[in-house]
Amino acid sequence: MHFFHYRIAIKVLKSKLFLWSTGPVLVFGTIILVYFSSIKDFPVFPNNQIFDYKFYSDSTAGGNSKILKKLVTDSVIKLDYQISNQIGTPYAGINIGPKESKSINLGHYNQLKIRLEGREINGVGIALVTQNSIKKDNGTSPEILFYHIFKISSGINTYKISTDKFEIPDWWGESNRIENASTIKPDLKNLETINVSSAFTANTGKTQSIEIYSMAFSRNNKPLIIFVIVLELLFILLFFAALYLVENIREKKQTITITYKAIENKTIESSKSDFVDFINNNFHNSELTLDLVSGETGVSQRRITNDIQNQFGCNFKTYINRLRINESKRLLLDKELNIGEIAFKVGFNNQSHFNRVFKSELQISPTEYREKHKI
Repeated sequence: MHFFHYRIAIKVLKSKLFLWSTGPVLVFGTIILVYFSSIKDFPVFPNNQIFDYKFYSDSTAGGNSKILKKLVTDSVIKLDYQISNQIGTPYAGINIGPKESKSINLGHYNQLKIRLEGREINGVGIALVTQNSIKKDNGTSPEILFYHIFKISSGINTYKISTDKFEIPDWWGESNRIENASTIKPDLKNLETINVSSAFTANTGKTQSIEIYSMAFSRNNKPLIIFVIVLELLFILLFFAALYLVENIREKKQTITITYKAIENKTIESSKSDFVDFINNNFHNSELTLDLVSGETGVSQRRITNDIQNQFGCNFKTYINRLRINESKRLLLDKELNIGEIAFKVGFNNQSHFNRVFKSELQISPTEYREKHKI
């Protein structure tokens, strides 16, 4: 049976239908991965041709935090500041926005990379401000604020932040009457501003600083790669299973047809004994043994062996092989069946054994027999 299933599996894998159906799926998946992998990072800093870099503090909100030093060069944006407790949530930060347009389309990207160093601070907050494409009723802001706070380590480090981590703050959602604000993700097709701030750092009385060495939007393609591979494998496995099932049913129908065909046997004398009839009707079963025949017919193994020797002049195994070879001679005249299929249909587990027995009985190989009796 293992040979039967293996043969069908190989036949399905080599079939034109399987190859022509799965090939385009693999090609299409590869094209998608190549396309998204070819998208280059979009630099935010340094990129002064497109962006302006400004600084802000809580002074516009009634606070008294002070900007001590601000610097923008081709290699760094630096902000030194001192927090004041005059308001409940003091802050200072860096504002980055496009120069000529109100918004910029970064819809292909799903990750923000920033290389920075912070002094006397434990965390940094980044805000992405986009156009409000959800609701534009009277009293609703034309913009949406998305915010994310992350911890930083000492020294200069690169941080990669998925855009899915940016969320609308509760206070913003409530004040702008945005329903289900926690489920809304940034629409980078309409990005207006990026703010990098002190993330509500406590007042230590010391000068604090943020230094940005690079910032860019990029693509993290790992989730996409996993998704495409899983989807392709699922399609291939399901399609293979469907073709295998169809082919398996078709093969079984062919096997049953041959099982109940009358067997021409000109060289072996027929017998009316029950066990001989059982053997003649079941010789194609590769698991047919003396023990099985005895169990199914109720005739002892000794009697079966003696009767076959007396009537046919051979032992049990030789008698079955002669029946199988006799049936294979008929099947070899069918050009649609290959040698391996014929070997299986008459009860042999593999073609090599069939070839040896056939040549031993007839002194020619199955291939030579087919050529000799070609119609």
